[in-house]
This record gives sequence, C-alpha cells and structure tokens, in this order.
Amino acid sequence: MNGLLKELLRSEEIRGLLESTLRGEKPMVTGVSPVHRAMLAAAMHQETGRPMLLLCSDETEAAKLWADLHALTGQEVTLLRRREWQLRPSAAASRSWEHQRLAALYAMANGQARLVVAAVDAAVQRCVPRDVLLDAAISLKVGESYSVERLTARLVSSGYVRSQQVEGPGQFALRGGILDVFSPAMEQPVRCEFWGDELDAMGAFDVATQRRVRNLDEALLLPAGEVLPFRKEDTAENAAAALESVAKRLKRKENTAPLLRQLESDAAALRQGIAPNGSDRYMAAVYPEKTTALDYLPDDTMICVCESGRVSEALKGWLWQLREDVAAAAENGCMAPAMGELSLTEGETAARLSRFALCQMDSLPTSRYLLPPGELLQISARQLSTYGGSLETAAGDMEHYLAAGYRVIVLCGGEVRACNMQRLLQERHITAALSLTGETLPEKGQAAIMLGALSAGSEWPALKLAVLTEGQLTESVSGRNRKPRRVKDSSRQKLQSYTDLTPGDLVVHAHHGIGRFVEMLRLPVDGVEKDYIKIAYAGQDVLYVPATSLDLVSKYIGPGEDNERTKLNKLGGAEWAKTTRKAKAAAKDLAEGLIRLYAQRQRLAGHAFSPDSPWQQEFEDAFPYTETDDQLQAIRDIKADMEQPRPMDRLLCGDVGYGKTEVALRAVMKCIMDGKQAA
Repeated sequence: MNGLLKELLRSEEIRGLLESTLRGEKPMVTGVSPVHRAMLAAAMHQETGRPMLLLCSDETEAAKLWADLHALTGQEVTLLRRREWQLRPSAAASRSWEHQRLAALYAMANGQARLVVAAVDAAVQRCVPRDVLLDAAISLKVGESYSVERLTARLVSSGYVRSQQVEGPGQFALRGGILDVFSPAMEQPVRCEFWGDELDAMGAFDVATQRRVRNLDEALLLPAGEVLPFRKEDTAENAAAALESVAKRLKRKENTAPLLRQLESDAAALRQGIAPNGSDRYMAAVYPEKTTALDYLPDDTMICVCESGRVSEALKGWLWQLREDVAAAAENGCMAPAMGELSLTEGETAARLSRFALCQMDSLPTSRYLLPPGELLQISARQLSTYGGSLETAAGDMEHYLAAGYRVIVLCGGEVRACNMQRLLQERHITAALSLTGETLPEKGQAAIMLGALSAGSEWPALKLAVLTEGQLTESVSGRNRKPRRVKDSSRQKLQSYTDLTPGDLVVHAHHGIGRFVEMLRLPVDGVEKDYIKIAYAGQDVLYVPATSLDLVSKYIGPGEDNERTKLNKLGGAEWAKTTRKAKAAAKDLAEGLIRLYAQRQRLAGHAFSPDSPWQQEFEDAFPYTETDDQLQAIRDIKADMEQPRPMDRLLCGDVGYGKTEVALRAVMKCIMDGKQAA
C-alpha cells in the first residue's frame, strides 16, 4: 500500500494539510469520511515518520480506524482502550481491560507505539505515571542471575497476588526453584526454572494442563495493575496520610460517619501492607500528580482528531458520567469526593492537546470543535457505497471510471482472492493487472488489483483515483462456497417420502391411530398398479394407505417408540377416537388455565424498561457477527415486551450455536441500563 499512500501526498490539498499541521496552525479539514481519515493519517505518518495519535469519539469508531490503519501501513497499530473504574469494594472484578490498557501504555512508554488510536475518554483517563510503569516492568532473560526473594518482592509491589497455582493474569506461584507468573502482556503464563540465582530455563505453559508448550529466551512482566501503593517504601505511608487528611476535613460535615470509617480503615490497611479492595478510588492519593496517556506522547507527536464535534460531546458525556459515579460512591460511603479527579477536564484536555501538532478531520463543516481551528481546509473526496454483492453494478462503475481517465485500485484480502477477482473482472471484459506488492499504481484509464482491506471504498477526484474494496464488489471471491446450515430431521414432521420409514417403525394415521409400518408395495387397482404403504394394527387388521396420501401418516413420537410391546390400535375401534377426545379436552383445559393465568398477569403492574439508549446501540454494534432474520425478530419482540408495563412471559428457543446468547445479551444490557439485575 506504500504506492497508494505516496500518491495521496501528490495532492496539493493533502500536502497543504500536512504543512499546516506541522506549522502548528491547528487546521480543521472537512469533507473526509472515516476511511479518508485513515488514509490521510497513514500518508502523513509515512511522509514524516513522526509518532501519531488519532482521537475518536468512541471505541467502536476507534476499532474500525485501527483496522484500516493496520491494513494501510502494515505496521503494528496500538489500540488504547478505556477501563472501568473500581470505585467500590467488591469480592471480585474483571481486570482484562486494565491489563490490555497496561500493555498499550507500556508500548507508548518505551517508544514502540508509533501509531496509536484511542477514544477520547481513554486518552484523558488518569493512569499510572510513565516512570512508575517502566520501573515496575521486569525483564527476564535465560542465563541472567536474579535473587528469587527480591524478584517475588517486586512482583508483590507490582500488584501480583501469590497463589498455590497460577490460573489467571496477575498471579504468581513459587515452588522451590520454580517460579510461575502470568503477566498481563502474555497470552499464557511463563515458568521460570532457577539453578541457585541463575535463570536456567524458561517457557510458556498451558493453564489448564500446567504443561509447557514452548520454550522462551526472555519474558516481559508488566505490573498487574495501575494503582501500585507499595512500589516504594514511602508510597503507602504517603497515601495513608493523604486519606487521613481527607478524613479530617470530612469530620466537619454531617452524615459522613460511614465514609470516615472507610477512610480510616483503608489508611490502616495501607500501613500494614494490605492494598484496599477497589483501590482505583485512591489513585489520586497514590499518584498525586495527574497523569494521562497524553503525557506518554513524545513532543514531536502529531494528533488527528476525528469528528471534532463528536469527540467534544463524548468528552462532556464521559466527564458527566464520571462525576455521577464518584457522587454515587461518595453517597454509599465508599469514596471521598476529593479523590474523584480521575480524568482531565475539558480545559485541561485542550491545554494538553495544544502542545502538539494537531489537525481536526470532519466529514461536514460544523460550529462544534474540540480546539478552535487556526485554519479551515477542505479536501475533495467521497466515500463509495457498497454494491450489495452485485458485481455487474460494480463493473459498470469501473467502466465509467476507466472511461473518465481514472486509475482504479481494487483491494483484496489475499493472493488467491486477488486472482479470483481478476478472473471475475475478465469475464466482464475489464482488464485488471495484479500488483501484489502495492508499490506501483496503474496508469490513467487502467485498473490494478492489490492486497489490502479497508472498511469502505473511496474516490479522490483531484487525483483521478478510485479505490474499491473486495467487499463492495461481491460477497465472496475466495473460491469456497458457504457451508449450508444443517437442519435436523424431526420425527415430528409429516413424512415426505416412503424412504423415511423402515419396516417395523411405529406410525400414526390421522384417523385410525397407532400402527406398525410393514412394507411399501404395488397393488393393482382398476387395472392400474399403484404404490401403497402397508400398516399393521392390533389383531390381524391391515391398512393400505396410497402413497399419494402420505400427509395422513407420521412417525410415532410417544414414549416407547422402540418398544415391541407398545399397544397398537384396533382398526375401526373407538380407542383412537377416545384418545383424541381426551387430548382435545386436556388441551382445552390447559388453554382455559393459561387464559386465566394471563388475565391475572395482565392486571399486574411490571417495570416498563426504557427505550434503547446510545450505550445500548454501541453495545450491539460491537458484536462481530451479522444477525439473522430470526435473531432480529426475536430481539424486536423481546425488547417490545420489556418496554411494556406488565410482566414479560417469553421463551427463546433455538438449536445449539444458532445465536440465543447474542439475543439474550442484548436483553441483559437493556435490563442493566435501567439499574435492574439480570441472570
């Protein structure tokens, strides 16, 4: 993709944007869609070689931008995620987001992260200081000497928990000269074997089997958390003193007794070497200086703000929610409001960002922005819509582009897919050359197929360039057909063919009841031979059913279907009629009972859940798979039930692997957004 990025910089508009950004004029450029922002940022990064941060309004947009940048540059792109604060003592809490964030921060701290994508709340969230993170990280190499005692002490001060057996990140176990430790930066824990103080061997092992899976020469052990109150001898004492100082100020206020007890208890725990449960609420006490991910950036970093107005609104929403969370924790006696400065304010964010070379990229002109722009620019570009899998429509557009002198690039996900795409285009009389390296672009009026993947196609009129993606043109060019879903045969279905039966099977005739299938045979009737099914009943009774009346016969599904002693009905008897009458009466009684039950339920008052919130939509958009029609219908029905002011009574049924959990999780999210519990 290098050739494509170099070509973009030939545009005077893009070159002007880069120069204005480097001069520190804080330009705002309009007319750029999400895919254009990724291409512009990749081109500017490639041209200057400077580190770059891209700020987005939410993590969904950040994840898409991350994927586009990775495809365009071929480099490792760091995605910095926001983590949830643990502001209340709790028995257990997931720290997976915190561990991912630590790995991203460490890459930024040691200069490995040259391209970083983050939502604005992740960038302004308070975090561990850079020097503390670098000092707490432990690098192990085979053949080096380490004091096992000092090494385990460092692990404890870095937030690790000692256990009998390592089962998850942030744990370590010591057995003689063998140290097992699970770093947040690793997918699997590492086993270190010491000979005295020398690290003799090291390897990753499987948590479930505890068996080594591969050998390692070196390993990086990141701290297990961001709040490290025991990193130095005086850190815990200083934090405890800060808590006591806050407690003294609170004694003058009313209704603060529970909070005072909590602060005094946590201060005593810190002095005893015990980290308080939910220690995030004491980050300001452990690290008095407010540090965020923006402080990890080198001075020559370029920052691109994607949709400045939306980023500004997202920042306001994040700060409001944080204030509400801190206030709720304070009301419950868990956290002092003075410790609630866990993020940069709007003014502080603007001041930090203004130190860097910055540009704001918006799709449309707007009066809302994160920073006042020093220069307004516009780029002529257009994001292309999909063709719904219609290659004919796409081919028509490609012919139009080529006739107008455009250079057309089609991006495919692999070499095999590129060859298949070339063949499909040739069948429609469009010649496209393969350019698998991506270093050279086609000439005017020509098309080329390159390797790569973007979220959408784009058009650059000033450059006479159109970039199409494989997904726009056709649903699949991999050469493989989709596997059809296997549908289970059900014995409850009507017979579709006599081949569904084998001699000896129990069957049920709609009018004559339970019998046993004997055989399929041909009988002459009125001079014509026809196919019949022979069914044996009680005694010597036999029924011949024409093959054209198979809809009257079904397999027996009651208890004892494989039992030779199953009672057969007598042909022409009244037993089957009695059975059906009893079944109808029982069904009628059941229906009457259900009607009474539902009449009572309709009179009961239930909780009417609120309509979908933006968080609900963001949660649902994060699912990677496209919903089926049945899933969408189930989601609509369940949500409609939940929004009614009466108790919901709905059962979701489906086979294994058909997506019941994805439907249920959407209902769970809707439930907890109204402050209710869900199981």
